[in-house]
Amino acid sequence: MKCLLVAGGEVDLKQLDEIYSSIDDLYVIGADRGGLILYENDIRIDRLIGDFDSLSEEEKKAVFDYVTDQTIEKLIPEKDDTDAEHALRYALSLNPEEIIMLGCTGTRMDHTLACIRMLKLAADAGVRACILDKHNRISVVKGSVLFSKENQFGKYISFFPYNDSAVVSMKGFKYEVEDFSLTADVSRGVSNELMDEECKVSIKNNDYIIVMETRD
Repeated sequence: MKCLLVAGGEVDLKQLDEIYSSIDDLYVIGADRGGLILYENDIRIDRLIGDFDSLSEEEKKAVFDYVTDQTIEKLIPEKDDTDAEHALRYALSLNPEEIIMLGCTGTRMDHTLACIRMLKLAADAGVRACILDKHNRISVVKGSVLFSKENQFGKYISFFPYNDSAVVSMKGFKYEVEDFSLTADVSRGVSNELMDEECKVSIKNNDYIIVMETRD
């Protein structure tokens, strides 16, 4: 099973439709305003999570009427996590093969950054997860990770340490390094490219890195 988690940021509707129509065993979660996006595009909602403070009463009624009461998990606005984080933790509890997150980027940079940081929850759980929009595919990884030209998202791939630094080796890329200390205060990891059919990144010391695959 794979999970599709839709939050309330910007969503490319063509991308949403392609994901929904191409994956058979898909569990769909709407986080707050993401539920409205799913409803407006006639996409099944298996779980609706949020405090729903971003919806008007009319919008809320339309979305709630679209699902069963058992599908809805109402949160209080005064909570310690965002609706998206709560939804991600719920998705992880299902032990999925993969989690695809839409609506996590847009004008609210605070929410975008929070969503990127929370991808570590999936890395710790050993579950593949990514934030996806029209121009980016973002993940948090540790250990050894393979990237292939066949499955690459865009021309460029950038690497950032999740914490202050990470020791990485990169093979098969345009810019290769061996046991390089990638630090948060430099842009050394930006705009690399895959050269071999299969490329490998190795991360030492149980560190984490943020991977951003981008297209213009």
